[in-house]
Amino acid sequence: MVFVSKQYDQYQQIVKQVYRFDLQSLSEHLVVNSPGLSLLTSTSIPGWGSGCTNTYNCYNMSISNLGSAGVQIVRIYVNSTGPAGSGCSQPNPQPCILNPSTAISAYAFNQANAFINPGETNHQLIFALPLTGSNVVTLPDPNPAIPENTILLITSRGNVFSSQWPFQLQIFGQSSSAFSTGIMKVAYQGSYNSANEPGLGGSGGSGYCHEEPLENYPAASNYAEKLTGISGLASGSTLYFVTPWITLTILESAIDGDTTLYIYVIVINTQTFAYTPSAGSLDLTWYSADHVTGTLYGVYYDGQFYTAANAPSIPSRASYYAIYEMNTGTMKLDNDPTQSVMFWGDASINNGAGSTNEGGTYFSGTVLLPGLWIRVTSNQGNC
Repeated sequence: MVFVSKQYDQYQQIVKQVYRFDLQSLSEHLVVNSPGLSLLTSTSIPGWGSGCTNTYNCYNMSISNLGSAGVQIVRIYVNSTGPAGSGCSQPNPQPCILNPSTAISAYAFNQANAFINPGETNHQLIFALPLTGSNVVTLPDPNPAIPENTILLITSRGNVFSSQWPFQLQIFGQSSSAFSTGIMKVAYQGSYNSANEPGLGGSGGSGYCHEEPLENYPAASNYAEKLTGISGLASGSTLYFVTPWITLTILESAIDGDTTLYIYVIVINTQTFAYTPSAGSLDLTWYSADHVTGTLYGVYYDGQFYTAANAPSIPSRASYYAIYEMNTGTMKLDNDPTQSVMFWGDASINNGAGSTNEGGTYFSGTVLLPGLWIRVTSNQGNC
């Protein structure tokens, strides 16, 4: 009886373990965020190596884990269905088989970023395709957008998640014509300056908690980013943008007018024509009475800053940074949070409401924002 009982207990433990593994497998849920892939223009990838733009075509893929289990990506397949000889089609390897690698190489993705935590959004995964030699692989990206590449993400639990690129544009009128990639960052100047964050080499202190390393424009969403040549600032001409969360200490300083907040969001012109983003507003809300609001300060496009009044014409399907300056007079925090909270909302873009734009040339669009996380700590700002 003792022997049978022990064997039965071991059997039940194995059954429970297998059942738990099955639940974790069923809980995996990966989605590729719009715009799916973006071709990197930066040569070096911190922590992985250099060679992008001259040895490799490096693509940045934005992924969200909407499931309740962490996911490890172990292989990526890319199959191009466009013209023969383009992308991952004959005579190139079909499909392209990408494996994780600790150092940059052809047909590999960055192993350091292959794990995605449950609930993590806008996770950046970079993979490299050959740019030199006999098999140069550049994924087809037609204009207007037609999906000509199928991407399969294979997880360690055996699940397969598929996506197509480029995303086919879904335009239902002007209100949908400005579309955010979901990548957003925040900078600040004044009593608190994001240049002092520890991850940027600053001394840190109360209210400073960011540890992500610094990279010049353009940078992936999990890096701090340095934008230069910005005119009209109270101090200097550089803003240091960090991932979109701040401590309650910094938010309260901004509401009091001692610190100026700036938020940028990457926007894609999904229209079939060019437009000029010369005006716009932003509103993020926690409770109905608690708002973080701002107006369009300027546009960062192709490595150069333009004030909103002198914004450039953005071609169809091109992306740019819309930078909003938060308005001290209209920001409110009537309900002081006792725990960390998220401010949700959206932003708008238009080409102005002057007499020349009130007719058929007027354009306006909505920008979807991923949210601004306010971190509340027990000792009011210290990490």
